[in-house]
Amino acid sequence: MSGPSFHLKLKQTQQLNQAMRQSLQILHMSGIELEREVDEWLQDNPLLERSEPTESFAEQPRLSAAVANSRQINGDEAEDVWATIAEEEDFPTYLHKQVCEHPLSDAEAARVHILIDFLDEQGYLSESLSEIIDHTPLEWMLDEDDMQQALDALQLFDPPGVAAANLSESLFLQLQRLPSSPERLCAAKIVHSHMNDLGRSMQQNTVRLKKYFPEYDNRTIEAALQLISGLNPYPAYGFAGSEPTSYVEPDVWVKPDENGQWTVVSNEAAWPQIKLNEELSDALAEAETVDEAWKEKIQEARQKIDSLALRKSTVLRLAEYIVERQEDFFVFGEIGLTPMLLKDAAQALDISESTVSRAVNHKYLACPRGLFALRYFFTQAVSTDENQEGTSQSAVKAILGQLVQAENKQKPYSDEALCQLLKQQGIDISRRTVAKYRDALDIPPAHLRKA
Repeated sequence: MSGPSFHLKLKQTQQLNQAMRQSLQILHMSGIELEREVDEWLQDNPLLERSEPTESFAEQPRLSAAVANSRQINGDEAEDVWATIAEEEDFPTYLHKQVCEHPLSDAEAARVHILIDFLDEQGYLSESLSEIIDHTPLEWMLDEDDMQQALDALQLFDPPGVAAANLSESLFLQLQRLPSSPERLCAAKIVHSHMNDLGRSMQQNTVRLKKYFPEYDNRTIEAALQLISGLNPYPAYGFAGSEPTSYVEPDVWVKPDENGQWTVVSNEAAWPQIKLNEELSDALAEAETVDEAWKEKIQEARQKIDSLALRKSTVLRLAEYIVERQEDFFVFGEIGLTPMLLKDAAQALDISESTVSRAVNHKYLACPRGLFALRYFFTQAVSTDENQEGTSQSAVKAILGQLVQAENKQKPYSDEALCQLLKQQGIDISRRTVAKYRDALDIPPAHLRKA
């Protein structure tokens, strides 16, 4: 019996140090996430402080809330003006205020307040009453029957459909508040049993539902469908959220220079500006002995500043690559998009594909055509011509939309006809792909487009 044998094997692996891992994490963050992260840095490390952003010639004009010089408002009058601006009311607050408007005892009102706090962002009560009771303190001694009464009371609040368990129940509650009619009864039956059978086409839905409800004529079914379409699928829709509204700030501006060439300029307002606290760092440099904790703080501060600089440099380089490759988009719009993959950008910029993926995550580009996510410009080719040059999916959809818009409404193009028209423009795709893109553009089939 032979004894155990040992073998040596050399293997080369790549290890990411802490600084590189932090840089990749920072690169992946959105602008809002990064701002929160930097706030935490400033609170944790006294060697870091904010610096004023440098002004950029590409800075866009901003709307001002200042009053015109011809009518200055000062002092107490100014305070009165600001006092008239109503604070946005969120959905739970709106409901809590209604409790006192209903004939409820103190105990019933308290249970309704509890249910309001368990509603989700859409205004649904997605948890069961037993689950809610399990998530409340035992000393409250909540009873499921009492909570059901509280739920029945809450479902009478405005807006209609609040505190439903799901979409169907919410729509059903809304229908109950409408005047009685054959259309309402038909709509209630559809909502109760056949919501999953509905498609985009009114005509197809009517034909399909006629099989389930032969007692109703087509006109009543169509009226019922119109009734359903006018309901609110999300009771909380239109109310302010509990969190402040987040607005997208472009990371870069793209605009033509004096020679008509498209240039990329950093939007400095979108990049957190931090620097070393010179007074404190100079004091540490002059000290004879420095505690190890302070040395770590200095190294940590420099790493964070470097990670921000690397993030900015990578995003700017990627934006410049996009502008170079997609120049026709900025001139002609979506129809000018050319196929471009993440691996192409990675090869051109000499970085990994995963780094490019992180760099396009929640980063935005502003240009005269609007605000676009960097990821928008990466699109695959759907066909190849004789010169091996593909056409991007976005461009094909744009051309398809133009063809439908310009068609004779008396004789709209079939999917096969659209397929042939695209082939005439060098785009060779199947009829099935044309139908898929048409559905994605929310364009109905030919027989439903006929005027």
